[in-house]
Amino acid sequence: MTRPTIETVLNILAATLSAIAALLRHPSRRFVLWAVAVVVLLVFPVSMLIISKIDDNPDFAPAQVIGGKSRGVAVAAALVGRELDVNRWRANDPFFLPGGWLRDMPAFQLGLVGGIAKLTAAMAGEKGLGFGPNGSDVDLNNAAGLLKYPGTVWKFDTRTSWLPTASAEKQYRNAQRSLDRYNDHVAAGTTGLDRRPESLAVVVEALIRDLDDCTGAVDHHLAEGRSVLLDFTVDGVFYGNKGRLYAHSIVLRELGRDFEAVLAERRQTEAWTRMVEQLAAAARLRPFMVWSAAPDSSFLPNHLAAQGYLTLRARMQAAELLASLNIRKP
Repeated sequence: MTRPTIETVLNILAATLSAIAALLRHPSRRFVLWAVAVVVLLVFPVSMLIISKIDDNPDFAPAQVIGGKSRGVAVAAALVGRELDVNRWRANDPFFLPGGWLRDMPAFQLGLVGGIAKLTAAMAGEKGLGFGPNGSDVDLNNAAGLLKYPGTVWKFDTRTSWLPTASAEKQYRNAQRSLDRYNDHVAAGTTGLDRRPESLAVVVEALIRDLDDCTGAVDHHLAEGRSVLLDFTVDGVFYGNKGRLYAHSIVLRELGRDFEAVLAERRQTEAWTRMVEQLAAAARLRPFMVWSAAPDSSFLPNHLAAQGYLTLRARMQAAELLASLNIRKP
């Protein structure tokens, strides 16, 4: 086969350009332009409205938990599974999908997994409920590590490589399986579930640190002094915090049932319930539009300030609980 000459290649290129120009001059070009306009101006916005979901159901609970398994661990796994299977993970959708243009739902999902990651790390850490004579439980520790994986990574992460990589969904799915596997081992008696006050105190300490991060994000955003009408990042802060607060309210509600005897012994059952209710109240805020006006504004609210106030109330309750759990009995 003879190699094509430069003249032949140029002729083919010229013929291709001529064909494209003729196509654009054809009346059907209007149809193409209208199709693109319909997709951009109608299909994408409608699809975004349909798929966007802030799932802050306060009554969410795991399936039947039997055999001495941890209800806190079970509901953490169930929350991750719900966002993957039921609501679908939107935080890593590329720009050519409707989910790539969402802001509130991705922020909520990232916050939710971030909150679960903090609590799981505390459970797996030293003196946590999954820490035994041989150190941290392998499955619980693995889940804690996988939940730290960036939730915005799709099938490709061009920031590090052009090759396919592990998506956030894949890593979180593996984390969910590790949490379930830990609970299965607890039921089988091959690994431990430490129900001492010290183990619960470790989780409460992690909660307090994460609540400090939430209020810190609020303080940082308000200190920037952004224009109220041109503040396009306030939703991300608000819904990121909302996801964390929601995850804490659900996981700690179930964890309180794991430690019913400890809380009753320390006479902190009502205090634990109040703390969970405060977390749920902070997570329940869901305005139609998020505003961050001046705290003394007479016309527009400041939803970040309201969220920060309720978060601080939950933190105060958690600090009192921590003090009680750390009291050593003679």
